[in-house]
Amino acid sequence: MFWSSISLSATAIASPPFPLTELFFPPLSSTPTLTAATFKLRSSSTCRCTKTDLTSQHEEPPPNPYPKQDETPQAAAAAEEETFQVLTAIHTQYNDILIVDTPQSRMLLLDSTHNVHSVLQKGDEKWTGSYWDEFVSLRPIVTEGPIAIYGLGGGTAAHLMLDAWPSLQLEGWEIDEILIDKAREYFGLSNLEKCNDVGGQLQVHIDDAFSHEQHRPSGYAGIIIDLFSDGKVLSQLQE
Repeated sequence: MFWSSISLSATAIASPPFPLTELFFPPLSSTPTLTAATFKLRSSSTCRCTKTDLTSQHEEPPPNPYPKQDETPQAAAAAEEETFQVLTAIHTQYNDILIVDTPQSRMLLLDSTHNVHSVLQKGDEKWTGSYWDEFVSLRPIVTEGPIAIYGLGGGTAAHLMLDAWPSLQLEGWEIDEILIDKAREYFGLSNLEKCNDVGGQLQVHIDDAFSHEQHRPSGYAGIIIDLFSDGKVLSQLQE
């Protein structure tokens, strides 16, 4: 995470230059798996994938909470695995999009790395335990004005910021229109696009974040940079 000044007289935040799977789980495969799949979580940090038949709704028996004494630690851990269900898997011009669901959260995985690009918690706890939480701290240290999010994804940063600061004016930039459609369907992005009771709102721009033709002429009070491709920071940012 770093902080710096930009030409628009704003404060910029960027997420760390490492694959997001280091926070959640390693790549599920070397190439996208765009068929129905069941994801199993061994712990909060690792995950593996096994293919299932689209036509079947096989349910695994519940894990045994009392493993036999002769079971190995690996077998006991396997018994505690948690199932992930695929909600949608689609290839677009810009991404291989995979959205998976768990009892606790919903996650957006992108490109061949299957890195996690967005998380939406289902319970009362909104925090993700990852770098998106840090974006919320931007509001108190910048001047009044709109804040831009470069790399909107499923809208995790927007959800957290509007939850903490309901009157915020956010502008999210995302190049993939189909990804935005899926975020509206599965991550509640459309709810953020409605003006709330205190005037807060997310305005979505489907465009290249590096294209300045349509950017606000007066600039932004702050900019959040959350741009990754194939598990790496975009080459434009590296340069």
